Amino acid sequence: MANGKPKDHPLTDILVHDLHVYGPEADDLIRKIASLSSRRELDEWWDREIGWSCGRDEVLLKAKARFSELVARAKEGGWES
Repeated sequence: MANGKPKDHPLTDILVHDLHVYGPEADDLIRKIASLSSRRELDEWWDREIGWSCGRDEVLLKAKARFSELVARAKEGGWES
């Protein structure tokens, strides 16, 4: 069971403990995704797309795609110019 301590969960490691998990680019994108998502939306994306089985390269590709989706959504909603 997750206890919120370092190395407990990759997403917590990135967002709460500022640890390096998937590499600088992927970790930075995950932080940006978190800033553009509700916690529920972030968790659902994580469980659906990343989970425990993705490697670094796959996480980076999926994070790039998700970030692009969220930026497009923000622009359509008038949040960015």
